[in-house]
Amino acid sequence: MTGVTGERASVISEFVGIADDFAARAQVQEARRDRARPGTGVHHLHAHSATLWRLAESSLRVRIQELEIDSAM
Repeated sequence: MTGVTGERASVISEFVGIADDFAARAQVQEARRDRARPGTGVHHLHAHSATLWRLAESSLRVRIQELEIDSAM
C-alpha cells in the first residue's frame, strides 16, 4: 500500500511542477501582451495564449486537489 501512496505522491509532485510551469508560461504571455499595442494581432495572440495557459494551469490544479483528497482517504 505504501508503494501506491509513494507513487501517487510522486505523481502529484510532478503535476504541481507542471502547473507551476504553466503559470510561468502564462505570466510570460501576459507580459508580452502588456508590451504589445492594444487592438493589434500580436496583443490578441498573447492575450489568448495567456488565457489558455491559465486555463490549463487551473484545470491541472483542480485535478491535483482531487488526487490529494483521494490520497487522504
